[in-house]
Amino acid sequence: MVIRPTRRGFVFGALSLLAAPRLQAGEPRRVVTLEFLATEIALLLGERPIGVADLDGYRRWVSVGNDGLAGATDVGGRQQPSMETLTRLKPDLILTSALRHRALEHRLSQIAPTRLLNDQPDDGDLLSAVYGCTKASGEALGRIEAANALLADFDTKLADIAKDVGGSKLGGQPVLIAQPLPGVPRLRIFTSNSAVMQVFVRAGFSAALDLPSEPVGFSTIGLEGLAALDGKSRLVLLADAAPPELQSSALWPMLPVVASGGVVPVGLPSWPFGGPASLLGLARNAVLKLRA
Repeated sequence: MVIRPTRRGFVFGALSLLAAPRLQAGEPRRVVTLEFLATEIALLLGERPIGVADLDGYRRWVSVGNDGLAGATDVGGRQQPSMETLTRLKPDLILTSALRHRALEHRLSQIAPTRLLNDQPDDGDLLSAVYGCTKASGEALGRIEAANALLADFDTKLADIAKDVGGSKLGGQPVLIAQPLPGVPRLRIFTSNSAVMQVFVRAGFSAALDLPSEPVGFSTIGLEGLAALDGKSRLVLLADAAPPELQSSALWPMLPVVASGGVVPVGLPSWPFGGPASLLGLARNAVLKLRA
């Protein structure tokens, strides 16, 4: 797949790179990451962040490069990190999300040079955003070659999965990727512009439902919406099992996708908002579960 950024996005990205903070070879490397995507990419590029937002959550939900976080300090929540802890760590660079932390940029920049990754681009292409965030992280961390190599490896491995899937009965299998929502009988479902759905399509699957794009890449669905899935589709659940809020309904076993055995929990960790390693891991795990 060739990523073709929009002209507006290209101009924005080019200007951002010119003005963005970056580390140079030989400089001290005290990097803090405040969003899971930034943490994953930094680890994949060979960094060992000294501070990470929601460290336990990252280890549970993402679990990519956990060994590189052995000495990291938890700097608080992703939405509202601790400014006191950040100040105490004296980082050289803060790497985080434009979507989450644009409003905090000035305060963060008073602590250390801050790089906001454009994780929700204007064109809504969230897989393209993963590529862009990886390249921007490589630029900020002085690891451009490593970032390019990481993306090339991602493309190669995804093509390998697609070749494997295409040569099996799974080729073209209609899937719906869903994530349980705690305490409610609804699922978060991923739309065509989400990174995870685009990866599954590139891996050789097809979309079970024609879902319009959403700025955040997902919407929600209840039991009535799930009834639109036929018995040939597969509901890929990013969880260990279907949530009890759905299973307890009398309608649940009557749904065609349930009655046909089409509900496929892929287990945890399963992070659909991550970088190359998270997305590849999800695709590989789904293939294994769908074949079981």
